[in-house]
Amino acid sequence: MNLHLRPAAGLLLAGLVLAACSGSAATPAPTVGGAGPTAATGDPSAPPAAAAASTAPAAGGATIDACSLVTEQEATTFLGSDPGAGLSTGTADQPACAYGASLTLSIQPSAGKAQYDADRGAAQGSGKSTDLTGVGDAAFAFVVANTIGQMEIVKGAVVVTLNIQGDPSLQNITVDRLTTLGTVVAGRM
Repeated sequence: MNLHLRPAAGLLLAGLVLAACSGSAATPAPTVGGAGPTAATGDPSAPPAAAAASTAPAAGGATIDACSLVTEQEATTFLGSDPGAGLSTGTADQPACAYGASLTLSIQPSAGKAQYDADRGAAQGSGKSTDLTGVGDAAFAFVVANTIGQMEIVKGAVVVTLNIQGDPSLQNITVDRLTTLGTVVAGRM
């Protein structure tokens, strides 16, 4: 597969592929909200770290909270198991959210259609990329062995990338299910 991905997405995808091939589950990231220590302090009673880091301006001046694009309940339904609460993992300029190592999303608030087109073109070379109809202004996804998926959505100037590591025993990551999840995400952008 010869995909041109942003460095963080490429490393995550490589890790997901290795985890799927080895049959081992990825170790979940610490959770927020009293379920574990916060990333910034290590203190379980401390408030979640840098709430502002999970939001960025969207088209029209509104902000996007990365962890509000997919709720924990939606992630649980999609994955078939509870990945825990979303943890803000990005910056104010490029917000991101991780539901353990199972579902991550990153936002590029002003990357626009040109970045989306470049990413889509690179993904087309893999032979596994599928355009998703009715999702945002445009979207594409690819799925590996119904266990690993990546989806990219553009709406206005905002580009959102989702990386999914499903349970290999369920093999429930499909283009249809990604389209449904993508429609929800695009509706919140």
